Amino acid sequence: MAKRFIDTDLFKKPFMRSLEAPYKALWLYLLCECDHAGIWTVEMDIAQIRMGMKLDPEKAIEKLGGAAVPIDGGKKWYLPDFVEFQYGTLNAENRVHASVLALLSKNGIDPENKPLVSPLEGAKDKDKDKDIQERKEREPNLEWPTWAGP
Repeated sequence: MAKRFIDTDLFKKPFMRSLEAPYKALWLYLLCECDHAGIWTVEMDIAQIRMGMKLDPEKAIEKLGGAAVPIDGGKKWYLPDFVEFQYGTLNAENRVHASVLALLSKNGIDPENKPLVSPLEGAKDKDKDKDIQERKEREPNLEWPTWAGP
């Protein structure tokens, strides 16, 4: 049985508060069912049986707003912030981290360059992003997920 860290403030976050109940349950299911690299092999039929509710995978991706990103033609979903929250900065010298890096690489994911939520996001204010990054480097990373949600 794998053990996972979970943010005890998860339900206080705007992302979680914005989700309808079935998608909150799905998010928790994904956190428990993904592999240790944050990749879930999409088995929506099994998820629906285990959770006892009907879910539309396309609507789920839309509702999760980038917290889950389809990869491998939609056969798998990647949770971009999972690895950072569970392990922090990955170090190839660490056996667990090396395994995570291998899984990410196998699935065509560069942990340094997370997939974009949408190519329609447009240009970002790089000065603002730089200020945010510098503030994050000064402060301990105690929150997860790091995105604010949709």
